Amino acid sequence: MSHIKPEVIIGITGITGGIGQGLKAACLDRGYHVVGFSRCPTADAVKLDLVKLDLVEDEPPVATVIKATAERVGNFTAWVNLAGADILSEPLRSMSYEAKLKHLWEVDVLGSVRCTQGVLPSLTADGCVINIGWDEAFTGHQGVHGELYAMAKAAVIAYSMSLAKTLESSSKKVFVFSPGWVRTRWHESLTNQQRDAYIQFIANGAWQTPQMLGEAIADLITNRAAIRSGSQHVLPEPS
Repeated sequence: MSHIKPEVIIGITGITGGIGQGLKAACLDRGYHVVGFSRCPTADAVKLDLVKLDLVEDEPPVATVIKATAERVGNFTAWVNLAGADILSEPLRSMSYEAKLKHLWEVDVLGSVRCTQGVLPSLTADGCVINIGWDEAFTGHQGVHGELYAMAKAAVIAYSMSLAKTLESSSKKVFVFSPGWVRTRWHESLTNQQRDAYIQFIANGAWQTPQMLGEAIADLITNRAAIRSGSQHVLPEPS
């Protein structure tokens, strides 16, 4: 039986994370076909199309996995690089500065580059890639983890803006979505006292939710034709 290829196909790395789940729900609500990529894919309640993809390992190559998936489901309308290293939680939190930097760089920076380069040949003519930055990447944030995260996300933003210029002669686009502080699994692991301590350093003193971010990224995909390639999208913190 031939595979029926839906009109809008969304590829999402880091699908099992908080923002990944928020984006999955927002895309499914819009009738999009979602293909989730994860280092350790598990069964999904809505029978999501899940693909194993390790951004750090060389075998199988990231580009090979993406190409094989596109040949099966069709070219991607949008690809969202959500996968990222969690240096705030163990075991990475207790590692050395350089060890945390290396892991963050391999997953967030090199991983985003590998996926982006791998998916471009399998992107629809009007498709887009969305990379994830941070709203404090260029303003900076105090502390070891702020230094490391800002460094990696600034690199992702710079790469995305440059790639957008490279693709100017085509109709394919690149966007950057830069969340603030999000209610992830790490947030849930904190005590109320720890959350109160962090809130002092968060813009507007509020956390963003995965659902809110998922809706915003899905809207970016839906409205991509009217949005300038290379643009950065930063949400205000919820009141």
